[in-house]
Amino acid sequence: MNLLYRSGALLLITALTLCFIACGTKTIPYSQSTDIPEPNEVAVAHYNWGMASAKNGNFDQAIMELHLAIQNEPGWVMPFFTLGVVYGNRGELDKAIQAWERATQLDVDFAKAHYNLAVAYSHKEEKMRSIASLREAMRIDKEAFSAAKVDPAFDNIRNTAEFKKLEHVPEGKQPQD
Repeated sequence: MNLLYRSGALLLITALTLCFIACGTKTIPYSQSTDIPEPNEVAVAHYNWGMASAKNGNFDQAIMELHLAIQNEPGWVMPFFTLGVVYGNRGELDKAIQAWERATQLDVDFAKAHYNLAVAYSHKEEKMRSIASLREAMRIDKEAFSAAKVDPAFDNIRNTAEFKKLEHVPEGKQPQD
């Protein structure tokens, strides 16, 4: 059991690291569902320092900087999303979930946040929450299910009826329960 847990944790960390790298420090996307047209300069500076710290593996510093970005711009979605990735890389799933839940509250169409929630809930063996989050990711991004079909994070739920039901959602339709 301990070996299984360790291999699952390693897979989670690898998947979240890949997600983190994919997000990178490119142009900062702003949430379209908040009243903030652009975050203030202080928040952006803390966010960028947090990203740089995370890339260098200094997760404690990254967490502090991301919290400062949130403190300076509480309606900006990206620090919450990135904070979730950092917590996920540290294996702190409950904190990662909390950050991604907040990100999806700020931007209901943030497919990556919904997908990451599905992964985290799958690792916590919360099957129905994982399916619900994956369903939301699919509502926004039709490629989410293609990724989930091969993502090792979903190995524990891939053969369930609920997961298989998601495969039969016609393109352009919203997945239903």
